[in-house]
Amino acid sequence: MEAAVFLLIVAMFLFMWLGYFIFSGVLTRYHSGRLSLKNRKAVTLAERYMAQAALAKTRLARDHSRLKVLTRELDLSAQELARLNDMKSKFLSMAVHDIRSPLAVIKGFSTILSAKISGDKEKTQFNNIINATDQLNRLIADLTDLAMIEAGKLVMEPAPFDLGLTAADIVPGIRLRAAEKGVEFVFNEPPGPVMVNGDRFRLAQVLMNLLNNALKFTPAGGAMELRVALEGAKAAVYVRDSGIGIHPNETRKIFEKFYQAKYQKDAKLRKQGWGLGLAISTEIIAGHKGEIGATSPGLEKGSTFYYRIPALSGF
Repeated sequence: MEAAVFLLIVAMFLFMWLGYFIFSGVLTRYHSGRLSLKNRKAVTLAERYMAQAALAKTRLARDHSRLKVLTRELDLSAQELARLNDMKSKFLSMAVHDIRSPLAVIKGFSTILSAKISGDKEKTQFNNIINATDQLNRLIADLTDLAMIEAGKLVMEPAPFDLGLTAADIVPGIRLRAAEKGVEFVFNEPPGPVMVNGDRFRLAQVLMNLLNNALKFTPAGGAMELRVALEGAKAAVYVRDSGIGIHPNETRKIFEKFYQAKYQKDAKLRKQGWGLGLAISTEIIAGHKGEIGATSPGLEKGSTFYYRIPALSGF
């Protein structure tokens, strides 16, 4: 009996050990299978990323090659543009120089012949020739300034002077032309000196551009006003007119080179000039560390052009 119990206990231990061994083996195989599946997934994912990285590297190398080609083409284009710009500047300088002489001859002989001819019709014709040569000379002067600006050779020669007195010197000629056109002109003189340290000729040129534009775009029966004032540390010039006005989209564009107002209905007025006066004026005022601009309530409502530059203190 005791032997049978002993054998039964031994058999039970053997059975339990065998079950544990079988269970451990199954569990080990299960974990090994899961680990192998994870490893396979990780390897597959890594291979996929490596393939994508290789493809990206190939594309990057191709794009880099294209970028180098485009860079070379851009360098060549920049060199060609610089060459063409230099040719344009040289042509402009030669053309301006060669045109001045025949214009002077045409104006000189026209003036002499106009003085010798008694007929009104003939005098009018010769005066038209003289006026046309004056207009061409103004255009030539603008082209000369433009060439100097593009070459970086527009030099200011500053000296102290009274901007109000300079404006007063310009007023009689403008007042006469305004009266001939039937436009009222008013000059509001400053109560005292408006001293600046600037290039008298260039600042007077800007003022003439503003006044000529105002007169050109103001119809008969309209009015113009010039005001020079001292505004704190600034010397200011305002030219107001009751003319065609400015479209809101063009208050800055009109100061660009060769720009002609697109909203101007009068084709004849639009074709007058080359759109250089305001662009040149902008460069001159910038050379004086000032500002230039225009305001307008809208088309057919007049406009005001102005510039402000530093004033001299102590006067």
